[in-house]
Amino acid sequence: MEKGRTIIVGAGGFGRELISWANDCHCAGLLPPVAGLLDDNPQAMHGFSYGVGLIGTAADFAPQSRDMLLMAIGTPTIKRRVADMLLTRGGRFAALIHPRAVVAGSVKIDEGAILCPLSLVSADAVIGRFVSINALSSIGHDVRVGDYTTLSAHVDLTGGVLIGASVMIGTGAKVLPRVKVGEGATIGAGSVVYRTVPAGSSVYAQPAKLLRTVQSEIASR
Repeated sequence: MEKGRTIIVGAGGFGRELISWANDCHCAGLLPPVAGLLDDNPQAMHGFSYGVGLIGTAADFAPQSRDMLLMAIGTPTIKRRVADMLLTRGGRFAALIHPRAVVAGSVKIDEGAILCPLSLVSADAVIGRFVSINALSSIGHDVRVGDYTTLSAHVDLTGGVLIGASVMIGTGAKVLPRVKVGEGATIGAGSVVYRTVPAGSSVYAQPAKLLRTVQSEIASR
């Protein structure tokens, strides 16, 4: 593997997770060692001890020829803006495929994608540029996931689903077979999507309701 350094773009919760996942990839010979993170918040790593810290902001960063960047921003619109900014300066983004991700041999994965541990991508799926697939999420056969889309943890995209670009999918959401989700849509946590979601729209599951408090249960005895 060519000598160089891995730089994580974004130092929020996902960025701190990626430190561990990138270290695992480095140990497996897949990425250079992590050298630091970029974030606009100078206090983003305050109080955390990971052996690496902030090295600047994305706005001020000048990529070196051997740098490999990892995208750790979840919000699709911000992810796209920051990626475009760094690409115009010659930045190169790696696709992180964790050694414990399960990926079929017929899958296509584009630049900047992130596949976290225990994620699964099945036969003939296509994963676009800068797609983030969090831990324990699964992508069924023949699924298409558009550029800059983010899947939170425990998301299930079943066979033949088509996800547009810049879609945000919340934790535990499920999209049923062959359903289409339009560009820029938001799927709320826990939603079960069984019909087309128009571009730019938002769908949410029924929130949990408080049926009985402990105090009222005691009082009724």
